Order: sequence, then structure tokens, then C-alpha cells
Amino acid sequence: MPPFVDSLIVLGVILIISRFVKRGSRTLQHLFIPSALVAGLAGLLLGPQVFGFIDAETTRYWAQLPRHLITIVFAGLFLGKVIPGRREIWKSAGPMVAFGSAMAWGQYVIGIGLTMLVLTPLFGTNKLAGSLIEISFAGGHGTAAGLAPTFEQFGWAEGTDIALALATLSIFVAVITGIAIINIHHRRTGKADEEGWEEQRRQLARGGYNLISFTQRLNTNPKAVAINAVAFAAAIGLGWTMLQGLIWAESIVLGPFTDVRFFEYLPLFPLAMIGGLVLQLILRKLKKQHFIQRRTAEIFSAIALDLLIASAIATVSLSAISHNLAVFIVFGVAGVVWIIGCFKFLAPRMFPDHWFERGITDYGQAMGMTATGLLMNRLVDPSNKLKIRESFAYKQLIYEPFLGGGIITATSIIVIYHAGPTLSLIGAAIVTAIWLVIGLRLGRTHSHPD
Repeated sequence: MPPFVDSLIVLGVILIISRFVKRGSRTLQHLFIPSALVAGLAGLLLGPQVFGFIDAETTRYWAQLPRHLITIVFAGLFLGKVIPGRREIWKSAGPMVAFGSAMAWGQYVIGIGLTMLVLTPLFGTNKLAGSLIEISFAGGHGTAAGLAPTFEQFGWAEGTDIALALATLSIFVAVITGIAIINIHHRRTGKADEEGWEEQRRQLARGGYNLISFTQRLNTNPKAVAINAVAFAAAIGLGWTMLQGLIWAESIVLGPFTDVRFFEYLPLFPLAMIGGLVLQLILRKLKKQHFIQRRTAEIFSAIALDLLIASAIATVSLSAISHNLAVFIVFGVAGVVWIIGCFKFLAPRMFPDHWFERGITDYGQAMGMTATGLLMNRLVDPSNKLKIRESFAYKQLIYEPFLGGGIITATSIIVIYHAGPTLSLIGAAIVTAIWLVIGLRLGRTHSHPD
């Protein structure tokens, strides 16, 4: 059997064992720790950097997986989703878009500012570090791993390892602080719902999907699964075509004037997401949306994301983190303080109603990932009486194409490299201020359908 296949089997076995470990561990379930995170830490400990039970050749293949898997994850973000009109999206999700965007752009302001004022002068840190907080906190493991080629092309491969470490920290902190904040709020308001929490633990114990039921679906309805697989391929193909078109157009437009290039460093995954959105809009126009089953698309993406997180964490360079420990500590503290501050001081002013429930949902996404945001929402509103999940879902249609792993996240490294930290800081500060103004105005005038 080829070594690459062997490495996949080993990774799959570790992931399956980790899912059983999570099911049997009350601690992991109480903390809502993803089984993929457990698998990644297990792979790291068993690998050549720590105990050496898994050889270096196996982990070398694992290290190649994230940059491909992230494209699959992002290609499926909009497949099978009902895409409403623009007015309906903004009416329902406007304040959440503004709040989330202000937090994300603020992460750039803090990251670039700290790099310029502290990290570069004192520790000689690469200027690209200014992008790490948003990539790690709002983007998560998938985005951090997916941007590895971009970091490598600009001569700072260690940026990926720091980003993955920060993404791991952010998930732990997001879950622990989020649960603590919700508990305090429930005690103050008398809204504690232990039955709702237990239900969430049962639902999340399997990590969001059931492999046995998916295998049964594959046997009973292979055509539907095949159509979804073709849709993923088509979304990725559309994204690749758009990327090649952008590279070609850029060379034509900028060629006579400068050698600076932008799109040739852009990774495929954000454009694969746009490809999925375009495909879904085409199917809606043709009244063929039913061809793609949303649940099957979610399972494809969830499996790819689990493999991505496990392989990325298992191959993170411990030496790179130890050599950049100051960056990890400074950004870790700064990112957490910024998001907690936004939740405490901005959320009550930017949401016209149910500010806590809306704010804690965005809080989970800004510090963890979209799944963490949904987790926080389910803990404060288990039966979705406030209909915030719909607003949160609509938010992703505006937010995710740009931030938290979208076009802006993917290109931030390129912008900082070419424009420099000073201009990047000024630009990020201006955009942050704009979103703050929009959010504060919406908080006073906007009303949500409840």
C-alpha cells in the first residue's frame, strides 16, 4: 500500500479513537472540546517531535493535507443553502455583521500595532505577524493551515505554526470563557437550563455527524451523495477558473507598470467558497436547488474539517512556537482581551434587542470558529425561540466571503508585505471605525423580526 494511503489510515484511526474517547469523557463533553482537536494533540504527542511512536514520513504526508482539505471545507459553505434576497439578509443580520466585522478588523489593528510597536523592535518579529490574530482567532485552524503556502512564499513559514497554536488556544479560551460568561448570566437572570445543556452535550458528543448513518446513506442513496461530490468539484473548479482569470487580468493590467503581484499569492480556498455560492445561485435560477442536499454537504465539509484540524495540529512545529513564544503570548492575551472587551462594551450598544444572546454567538465565532458561535447560541437559546440562528446564518453570507477565512483574511499577508505595516494599520483602523459607526447606528435604529 502506498505510504500516503498508510498515513491517511493512521490519521483516520486516531480520529475515530478520539471520537470514542470524547464520548466516554465527561470532562471533554462538559468543555465541548472537538474530537478533532483531541486527535491532533494525540498525533502531535505520538509523532516524532515528542514520543516518536509515529515516524516522520507519516507526519510529512499529514503536513500536506491541510492546504488541500481547506479548499473542500470552504467549497461547501454555501452548497445546499437557501440564499435569500439582499434586503432580507441585511434586515435580519445587519447588526451581527457590523459587530463581527468590527471585531475582526480590530484584530488587524491590534495585531499590526503590537507588531510595529513591541514585537519587531524587541524581538525582531516578521512584519507579517500583524495578520495572525485575525487569521487564528476569526479564521481558525483551517484558515491558518490553508495559508501555509502564502507564508512560505513570503519567507516566513513559522507564521503557520504560530497561527495554528493561537487557533488552538482561542478554541479552548472561547469555550471556557464562553461557558463561564453564560453561567454567570444565567445565575444573574435565573435562566439556567440544565436540560438544554445536557441536550447539547448529547448532540455534540459525536462531533456533529454520524459516520455509520453516513455510510448507510452512501449505500442506500449513492446517487445523491455522488451529486453532492460533483457539486463540490464544480465549486472548486469555478474557484480555480476565477483565480486563473484574476492572475491573468492582473498581469495584463499591472505588467507594463510594476512587477508587484497580488493574486498569484492568493490561495484557492476563498475562491472555492465563491464558486460554491455562484453554483448555488445558478441552481436557484434554474429552480434546481434540490439537487444538492445540505446535510450531505455539511457532512463532507465536517469530515474534511476534522481531518484538517487533526493533521494541522499533529504537524505543528513545536520548535517554531518556542522560538516565537513572545508572539504567541502577546497575541494570545491581546486577542482574548479585545474580544471580551467588545462583547462587554460594544454588544449592548450595537444590538437593539437580545444583545447577550446575539453578542455571545458572535463572540464564539470571533474567538473560535463558526461552529463555536453556534455552540454558544445553542447554550443560551436551545430551542431557538429568538431566531438568532437564522440571523447568524445570514450573517455568514456577507461575512465569510471576506473575513474569518475569506478574501480579506487570505490577502492580508500579501497587503502587509507589499503595502507595509503603517499603511495597513491606517487602512484597518479606518475600516474598523466605519464598522463601529454602522453598528452603533444599527443598535439605535434597527429592529429584528423575532
